[in-house]
Amino acid sequence: MLFFIYAIIGMQLFGNLALGEEGESAINEHNNFRTFIMALMLLSATGEAWHDIMLACLGGKECDRDSGNTEPECGSTFAYTYFVSFIFLCSFLMLNLFVAVIMDNFEYLTRDSSILGPHHLDEYVRIWAEYDPAAW
Repeated sequence: MLFFIYAIIGMQLFGNLALGEEGESAINEHNNFRTFIMALMLLSATGEAWHDIMLACLGGKECDRDSGNTEPECGSTFAYTYFVSFIFLCSFLMLNLFVAVIMDNFEYLTRDSSILGPHHLDEYVRIWAEYDPAAW
């Protein structure tokens, strides 16, 4: 849900930024906020280089000529708040959910019903003897 909200906000704030060359700018043909799908993919793939994308979205950047925007400069200083809040909320929230799943599985494995007892060993020996009669 947060990814969808941030993708739509990103489209509104940074969708008119001019695309740079591949090595020149973090906002390029593959990383941009032009469409909802591209914004969602950008947010999903943003990891180590999120600060480069944030800096490319700051105010004073060139607008795309094809966007129909009449303002000379695009971007916003809100990029700081947008990206930092996204990283804190989404990354840390996802990390906490991942840890919660691990803790839940650990709790399940430590229940008495999941611990192997002597009756499990007897059942294993009985079934193994069906396949290997010389095992007795």
